[in-house]
Amino acid sequence: MDLLDVVVSHTVSGIALGALAAIVGLSKPTAHRLLTGLRSGGLIDYDINSRLFFPAFKLYSMGQAAAVRFDVIEVASASLDRLAEDTGDTVFLSARSGDFVVCVARRLGTFPIKTLTLDVGDVRPLGVGSNGVVLLASLRDDEVERNLARHQAALRAWPRFDVESVRQYLAYVRHHGYAALEGLIMPEMSAVAIGIRSAGGAVDAAISIAAINSRMQEPRRSSLVHMLRQEVEAIERVIQERAAVRPRG
Repeated sequence: MDLLDVVVSHTVSGIALGALAAIVGLSKPTAHRLLTGLRSGGLIDYDINSRLFFPAFKLYSMGQAAAVRFDVIEVASASLDRLAEDTGDTVFLSARSGDFVVCVARRLGTFPIKTLTLDVGDVRPLGVGSNGVVLLASLRDDEVERNLARHQAALRAWPRFDVESVRQYLAYVRHHGYAALEGLIMPEMSAVAIGIRSAGGAVDAAISIAAINSRMQEPRRSSLVHMLRQEVEAIERVIQERAAVRPRG
């Protein structure tokens, strides 16, 4: 995967075996063997004249197919804007990627104290942060336990997200339909989050609103959750409509 990442980053210029091996930290024979496997899988091309490696068309077609899953970034854009404008707070959109949650979009409200706990592209284990809790809560119990077991070491970086605590946060989400966390990532920050269902019914993304604790007390918190629910319902309607008209086959 590291080799593939480097080849993709040299899409226009191409890259030679020696440079590839050096960047990834492999010997030339090992890099050549792995690159041969990638070529056999149709993921990279090799130009015999220039002796350079390039991404293959299969990567493009795979990206086109995978993009359907990430329609939510485009679909949710207007909702993110509205939530940030109406609340004045910070709004995050996150998507699940295997065992992890990735921040894929962020909007800043006008309130002068910002809760900038995530940048776009930041990755955390499932179960960390409000969006991570929502996404993990959507999985079956056996999947949850396997996930927590795999990432016990990683969770130690977030002391308030130890395995037992995460189980309690998941129970709250499953009972109330949303996550509500206070002071777990940063002492003075709170967040609420709701999951977004894909056309197939899986919760693959989540939206959260984050603010300082004083702005997340009742009745305002309930109001924010209501606003989130309205926007999530609107996003899910568009996702379903797009799925209904998308060509199959």
